[in-house]
Amino acid sequence: MRTLILSDIHGNLPALEAVLATPEARSCGDIVSLGDHVSFCAQSREVHQRLASLGATMLLGNHEERLTRPADAEFGGYNWAQMRWTAAQMKGIDLHLPADVRRGGVLFTHGTPGDPYHLVYPDDLPGVLDSLPEGVHLLLSGHNHHRWDVTHDGRRAFNPGSVGLAEDSTGSVAPFAVLEDGIVTRYCVPYDAAQTIRAFIESGLAAVAPEMCRACVRVLLTAEYQGVLKLIRHVIATADGMGLTLADHNAWLAADRTYSWQEPLTSTEYWKHMEESL
Repeated sequence: MRTLILSDIHGNLPALEAVLATPEARSCGDIVSLGDHVSFCAQSREVHQRLASLGATMLLGNHEERLTRPADAEFGGYNWAQMRWTAAQMKGIDLHLPADVRRGGVLFTHGTPGDPYHLVYPDDLPGVLDSLPEGVHLLLSGHNHHRWDVTHDGRRAFNPGSVGLAEDSTGSVAPFAVLEDGIVTRYCVPYDAAQTIRAFIESGLAAVAPEMCRACVRVLLTAEYQGVLKLIRHVIATADGMGLTLADHNAWLAADRTYSWQEPLTSTEYWKHMEESL
């Protein structure tokens, strides 16, 4: 059976629908989502329901894991406003998903087996492959939005890239993969990012977390590697200089004014402009 492999959709329904409409996806009788199908973009609930309607196997990503406990004190700061909004949208949906699924010699996971938070890079993969259970020859994972295909000592690690926030391409595209008879092949399809941007506005998420949503849009349009993390690092540095923490809204407002945005606007002004122009 051909299996459609998706990773890191991040609530980007238009990107998911573009993948599902391809001949390659339509030829698959099975779907596995490697985690983080929620958060960042505005249609997490719709993405989850679409995958569920297709009988997809959904794995636990770090974003799903956080959404199982949104009331924890660590998520009370402004830096988690986007996540709290998403948690409210996902109310009533059980996100206690499996961290790993093994099918014969293929192991599906989000970060590394048993740890959806473990962010690895290509140089780390030989060690990860060496640690796999006996009999596993193919590791399919996501989390890092940069795709890879690494073989080491007869074992292969494959990351198809992020469906919803691709960070290693040109323009707005959604990467995915197809697994058949132990062979995995990567594909990519363009989609209309304007629909994703419009969902930020119409859902109200852009008003709740304008800076984070703007960083997501920047990645959607430019495929900037670790674009969201770059903003967070800038906020941390700004907060340190002000004697504040990442959780403080004032640190975000100050960082927003000094970040290297392409448009000379605050994020609140940016979203007003986008609302008028779409």
